[in-house]
Amino acid sequence: MMTDLRARAKHFYNALDFNRPINFGLCDLIANGLDQSFYVENLHYDEDKDPIQELADQIDFAESAGSYLFTGNRGSGKTTELLRLATLLKELDCEVFYADMAEYLTLTQRVEVSDFLISMLGALSEKIEERFGKNPGRPGFFERVRSLLQSEVSFTEVKLPAGPVEFKAALTQNPTFKEELQRRTRGIIERLVTEARDFALEAVKYVRQQWVRPDRKVVLLVDSIERLRGVGDSANVREVFKSAETLFSAHADKLRFTALSVVYTVPPYLSALAGALGALYAGGRVYTLPSVHIYECCPEPGADPVASASGLAKMQDIVDRRYQGWQEFLTEAQMARLAQHSGGDLRDYFRMLRLIVTRAPRLTHLPVPDSLIADAEDAVRNDMLPIAADDRKWLARIRATHKPELPNLDALPDFARLQEGKYLLHYRNGEDWYDVHPLLHDEVKADGSE
Repeated sequence: MMTDLRARAKHFYNALDFNRPINFGLCDLIANGLDQSFYVENLHYDEDKDPIQELADQIDFAESAGSYLFTGNRGSGKTTELLRLATLLKELDCEVFYADMAEYLTLTQRVEVSDFLISMLGALSEKIEERFGKNPGRPGFFERVRSLLQSEVSFTEVKLPAGPVEFKAALTQNPTFKEELQRRTRGIIERLVTEARDFALEAVKYVRQQWVRPDRKVVLLVDSIERLRGVGDSANVREVFKSAETLFSAHADKLRFTALSVVYTVPPYLSALAGALGALYAGGRVYTLPSVHIYECCPEPGADPVASASGLAKMQDIVDRRYQGWQEFLTEAQMARLAQHSGGDLRDYFRMLRLIVTRAPRLTHLPVPDSLIADAEDAVRNDMLPIAADDRKWLARIRATHKPELPNLDALPDFARLQEGKYLLHYRNGEDWYDVHPLLHDEVKADGSE
């Protein structure tokens, strides 16, 4: 019997794999995705306020190509929603490419427009070649950039990679090369931008030729940029976050292309700049995927948010679609507790469930006791502790007002750090608002500000 229980627990555990997005059958974009039957609709927003549908409509309605920004908290299911966007765009007769920038760019170092454009257009070049074959007589983008650098730039600390494969590897695996590339290309940025735009136009023409459709829209979805984050000391963390802000604000014009529409995922803290930043991009806003809709609405100042019964039911539905036998392990009340204490963060929700399921086979009876639920919550909470005194006071203010409480724009990197660490979660119920992660409510109250 214990062997059977262990087998069922393993099945439940592996059904909670959050690293595989739902790909809606688009295996040419992401091969190892989950089936569409796992998708639960309207998790993050009301049905009439679907940012993905709005974004698809903006791209479809626009006569010319544009660049768009898409963001959301880490763990909110952005890649799945980005792939849903791809399905909507395909239904609107667009040719869609998907690039995971984690495969082309080191996401723990500061980014500049030079290495970002090289990585992004290099990714597009590879994706087009995978789908249609190499454009005869036209070198790929990594080859082009290498030739440009060879003629225009002198590398001293590192060698220029021997070929396109080595160039791509150096961008993701050699921090010294990336830093040298940034330094050496600052004097030829305009030349590099021109090369990127020329290549994008040629790439779109080539794709259209394959379909014999001179007017077909071509869209590139650029994923994982929201994972840009520093490591080590606070100065490095701030530098990386600041570089992301500079890239998408100061260099917004360099991220637009004549015939290629691009959707960029960006760090969620950039939404705090939405009034200014959104105006620089097509659609006039930053399209945001908030945390799962587990609360009714933004509470009044000083009040706690009220749990949404329908939102918590959808969180349970996510698990039910993956493993219908979950009732053997947990009660509905326990599932609701985990959903609410996750704050609507799907990754934390799945993580706590996995921690519980691995201990289930050692119990004498099921469902699991509440002590296991508390242990799983403590494990996730402890990853966010300790909280610095200044952060605790800031979080207490946000908890009271449900607004960012940014003292000035120089504090954006710290705001980014709080969102990246999931101390702070973003919601949308008629309006955008924020709350401290539910597992930290008592910690923030300890400040005495509430």
